Amino acid sequence: MTTAHLKRWLSAVVAIPLLALVILKGGMPCFALLIGLTAVIGLLEYYALVLPKEAKAEKGVGLVVSVAMVSAFYRADVMAIFGLLSLALLICAVICMTRFRPGASVVGTISRQMMGLMYVPFLLGHVILIRDWDRGIVWTCFLLAVVFAGDTGAYYVGKAMGRHKLSPRISPGKTVEGAVGGLAANLAIGAWCKHYWLPELSWGLCVALVLFMGIVGQVGDLVESMLKRSVVVKDSGRLLPGHGGVLDRIDALLFASPALYYFRTYLL
Repeated sequence: MTTAHLKRWLSAVVAIPLLALVILKGGMPCFALLIGLTAVIGLLEYYALVLPKEAKAEKGVGLVVSVAMVSAFYRADVMAIFGLLSLALLICAVICMTRFRPGASVVGTISRQMMGLMYVPFLLGHVILIRDWDRGIVWTCFLLAVVFAGDTGAYYVGKAMGRHKLSPRISPGKTVEGAVGGLAANLAIGAWCKHYWLPELSWGLCVALVLFMGIVGQVGDLVESMLKRSVVVKDSGRLLPGHGGVLDRIDALLFASPALYYFRTYLL
């Protein structure tokens, strides 16, 4: 086993029990606090990728809005969520006005700021809504199990059998074989969860849901790879040995959690 693989597994051995403890025993406030902390770290990593170091005011506004947005998700206050996004746009525009110079990329600065808020705290906040469902602990565990199984399956099948590039311009390391292996892992874990945790869910809907989550999760992985590729970096951070940064670990979750939330809300 290589050093990178050893670090990857050691990180998982430490992180997974702690995550399970928060989900199963921590209660909703503790879980929301964990999501808030994850959103802040993820947003900082995103800002490090796309915003210049001197954009401290924009970053500060984004972090404050991120925390407030997670709080709004905790209270299930939809109006507050969109109100915060509007407020962030207004403040960022005012900051750009105070620094405006002819030829400055105002649109780029504002769009990167707003994309960060939509990309990290807004998408991640859906996990809090899922946790708040009836049997929310079961659905949260289902979400995490399916997403993390897909990540692991895609990684190891791609390493062992990958021959055909999935999207070489975005992520040269990802392969079609890895993507198929990830979906197979999604289905295997999804079937196990359906049998033991969600017997009321029909097999047809379960397969459709798991495939939807798996495909959307892989899109999320490619989106984060595209961000890193655009600034020529390998990892979003170094917080998690063997995995990179927080964004590297939750990139699929950011897209899969809204997929699960809206699928179950409107189709189940």
